Amino acid sequence: MPGKQVTELDALPSFTDTSLLPVHNGAGLKKGLLSQLANYLGNKFSNPNLLINPDFKINQRGAISYEQQGYSVDRWKIWNVTVTPSASGGITVKNDKYEDTGTFIQILENATEGDSTLSCYVTSVSGTVTMVADDGSQVILKQGLNVVHTSSSTKNFTIFLNQGTSITLKWVKLEQGSIATSFVEPNISDELDKCLRYFESGSLDTAPGLAIQPTVYIRTYIHPKRSNPTYKFSGSVSFEMNGTGKNLSLTHIGADLNTECCTFRFKPSETTQYGLGFCKNFAYEIDAEIY
Repeated sequence: MPGKQVTELDALPSFTDTSLLPVHNGAGLKKGLLSQLANYLGNKFSNPNLLINPDFKINQRGAISYEQQGYSVDRWKIWNVTVTPSASGGITVKNDKYEDTGTFIQILENATEGDSTLSCYVTSVSGTVTMVADDGSQVILKQGLNVVHTSSSTKNFTIFLNQGTSITLKWVKLEQGSIATSFVEPNISDELDKCLRYFESGSLDTAPGLAIQPTVYIRTYIHPKRSNPTYKFSGSVSFEMNGTGKNLSLTHIGADLNTECCTFRFKPSETTQYGLGFCKNFAYEIDAEIY
């Protein structure tokens, strides 16, 4: 059977307006606005979330609450607030102990380019709490979904809390583009891998060590970090020499650090030529956060 030439397009008006485009709805071609298509795609698909730990489920520092200043759950920095994470996800932030404005913030490694959208879902809120983009675009948060659009480069996702206020957040999102697309719950294993680039903690009941005169070395291999990190440790700092029954007290003298390994160095209480052993109840933190 010979093919049939399609001539329907010849009957359509000319598309002279650059804001219009032909859209096929299954029954035929129609005119559609680019803004209509963008809204449709925004609701049907989800842009990548540029925030790490956006539902607050990763909490390597392990505290049941965080106060005043520093880092709280992974990647979220605080000033003048108390943060209480929920084991099932979500977080409560309160500014009920401080006179100054409270801040809850995540700082990106690289800023967005051009149009960006900040959004969050609020479970409950008391008082004036504001979500702010880097260019000052902002919204006073209410229960439910909240959105801020900005056409400027954005490196910080910031929430400010007036004195005496509190908020419970279910999730947050920062994405490229001018449309707030749906939040997709991240895979917790993937999210932990991202967090480990910035912070890592661990503990060993008996951390293996090596004594070579005049130093005892305890090495831990770590996940690759975004930059050379800082460290701290705790433990009994005594070194039990295998096969000798000796417990040597240790004095910390430094560490050798790179992005994938940390070797702690100690001076033992007695001189030893060589020996294997372990340090009891050894715990460490490796920190490469953005301050």
